[in-house]
Amino acid sequence: MLVLGVDAGGTSSRAALFTVDGAPVGRGHAPGANPVTLGMDRARAHLTAAVQEAASSSLPHVSAVVMGLAGNPGACRELAGRVLRPLLPQGLPVRVVGDTVTAFAAGTSSPSGTVLISGTGAIAAKITDHEQTATADGYGWLLGDEGSGFWLGHAAARATVRALTALTALTARSAGGGSLMELVVRQLLPEGVGEDPVAQLAAAVHARPPLALAELAPLVSRAAEAGDPEARALVAEAAARLAGTAAQVHEPGLPIVLAGGVLTSEGPVQRAVHDLLADAVTAGDPAGAAAWLAARDLLPEPEARARHAAFTT
Repeated sequence: MLVLGVDAGGTSSRAALFTVDGAPVGRGHAPGANPVTLGMDRARAHLTAAVQEAASSSLPHVSAVVMGLAGNPGACRELAGRVLRPLLPQGLPVRVVGDTVTAFAAGTSSPSGTVLISGTGAIAAKITDHEQTATADGYGWLLGDEGSGFWLGHAAARATVRALTALTALTARSAGGGSLMELVVRQLLPEGVGEDPVAQLAAAVHARPPLALAELAPLVSRAAEAGDPEARALVAEAAARLAGTAAQVHEPGLPIVLAGGVLTSEGPVQRAVHDLLADAVTAGDPAGAAAWLAARDLLPEPEARARHAAFTT
């Protein structure tokens, strides 16, 4: 028997085909498939490409599907139907869950606990029997997403403007090394700075989409590793905000899973969050976790738990 798992957000879509015993069969990747932010037609095209790359001619032999999708639940269910109805045998069980559910399952075989996600945005979710039952943050960059990649990048840009304001243009032009200010200036002003670097930097930021500030987040980690005090302070603040978000929905004694690019990448933010949430585990492959959830519906519970690592590692 074959099972298909899908995990799709605003940035990327991933599909994974496994045997019910946990042997990988195929993988597919495509751009994001959030039907709210991208529109139904683009989301359908991307998700279809990922599924077809993963499964190809094996689709008629699939026995169960779980799709973890980001976006409005109703729109996600509609998207899943549009993608899968032409591809899969009629009547095949397909379960659509939020991407928080697959992110949680990527880190633990437990049915209940908390997932803390920090990527471009940030959210914590309480998971009960593999269903999302409560959330904290996830309000988007205008209202929240504290400790996210956007939050870090935004804070780095603000800190750089303040630092540049205190310097002469000559000092800014001659700056070198690995301080946070220097890294941000080189990233945003690759052609160099002129007589008014503050105005140049502000113009460069405002010329790009707001969420592009998330691209500066790795610079915070890089500068923090090099000992920059401003970057280290931002790392500590981001970790504290993320831990506070998790605390709003976490039930003591249950597992905490860390997911999203900021928290699954080795670096100072991940370490700082682990210091605050000592029992947290890092998520593995969310598409594989979706396939495991599909297999779980076909296996006895002890056997499903035993095979969890085969799907998510």
